[in-house]
Amino acid sequence: MARILVIDDDPDIRALLSTYFQGNGHQVFQAEDGAHGIGMAAQRRPDVVILDVDMPVLDGHSTLHVMKNDPKMSGIPIVVLTSHGTNETRERFQRAGCADFLSKPFDLGQLDIAITNTLKASQG
Repeated sequence: MARILVIDDDPDIRALLSTYFQGNGHQVFQAEDGAHGIGMAAQRRPDVVILDVDMPVLDGHSTLHVMKNDPKMSGIPIVVLTSHGTNETRERFQRAGCADFLSKPFDLGQLDIAITNTLKASQG
């Protein structure tokens, strides 16, 4: 199955997503902020990243920008999952290259569909 990197400063969200996706056969890595997430993405080469927006050290937009401008990580699709689900925020992240954008609170089924569709699109 897929290697998923969850970058979110909320330990409960990271634990929930890890438990859910591991239960579906995926390998899940976690990072508590964008700086750690970038390092983990470069090292672990995930198939997809689930990225929060509002985080300490390096926010989601900066993290997305760094990853999309690094040749080693630019092809990794990123699904944004945020409590800042305004149309303006969505458009900003889509322009920056995110594969999908979901708002918190979220439904695990909808997130699962978004991850599945993102993985399919990135594989062919």
